[in-house]
Formats: sequence, C-alpha cells, structure tokens
Amino acid sequence: MQSDPLNNILVIDEVPTIALGLQETLRPLHHPIKLKYTDNLFTALSSPSYEGKKFDLLIIGEQTGHPIADWPQSAAELKSRFGPARIMLYTPNYDPILIEKMNETGIDAYVHKYEPVEEIRKAWSRLSAGESYISAIFHTLYYEYNLRLDKMSPPENHPKS
Repeated sequence: MQSDPLNNILVIDEVPTIALGLQETLRPLHHPIKLKYTDNLFTALSSPSYEGKKFDLLIIGEQTGHPIADWPQSAAELKSRFGPARIMLYTPNYDPILIEKMNETGIDAYVHKYEPVEEIRKAWSRLSAGESYISAIFHTLYYEYNLRLDKMSPPENHPKS
C-alpha cells in the first residue's frame, strides 16, 4: 500500500498538455499533488528556477534528439540535482536494456505513453510504495514475448543452427 505519496511532481515533456493530462489522471488518487512542468531536460537541469527545489517524482516524456540510450546518464544527473526523487520514463519507445538495468540506472518506472489511465495510476501507487514499476505493455513485450536485445537484432547477427 501507499507509504509515501509522491506529491511534488516535475513533468519534463515537449508536449505541455501531457502535464495537464497526468495531473488530472493522478488527482483522484491524492489531492495535494503539486505538478510543475518544463519542456526539456536542459531546463530542468540548469534553470535557476529549479535550484533547491525538491520533487518526489520526475516524469520524463518525449525529448527530441535525446536517444533512449542516454537515459541512464540523464537519470543520474537528475538524481544529482533533485536528490531522492523517483524517476518515471513516460514514452512509447521500447528498450529492453532499460528494463534489464532499471535498478542500476536509477530509473524507477518505465511506462508506455499510451497506457490506459488505470495503468498510470498503478505506476504512481507502486512508486509511492517504494517499488519499481514496468507498465503492462512493456512488461508483456519483455517477459511474455521475450523481446530482449538479442531477440531484436537482425537475423544475420544470430548464430546459425
């Protein structure tokens, strides 16, 4: 169950309406949610307006020009700036390496951007309880369909049987 609600949230996404949608999705779970928004990682990491701010949860969405492979470094930089904040990637991009290395990279949740509202609420609740979370779509791709990195490479890279 919930032990520590994530009240102060920073949404980092190129699309401003994502923050509004997330706020409305989470509001029924916990009314005191305070949500801030910025459109890119650079602003979150360098703007004086965020200096000394404490966030419980950082939700990171679309970032043009920021490859998914760079998220581990970005997560480390965000944790350095914002302390113990939980980090949730909110993206349509599937990367099995992120699932395999979530604990090592500091990414606490990996949620598909087009999940139903209940899945987003479930992610918030699990993160509030101190748990990591992988959304249903990514969980299915990784665990049920076994789409791991070695299974996703072109056939010519696989050993011949």
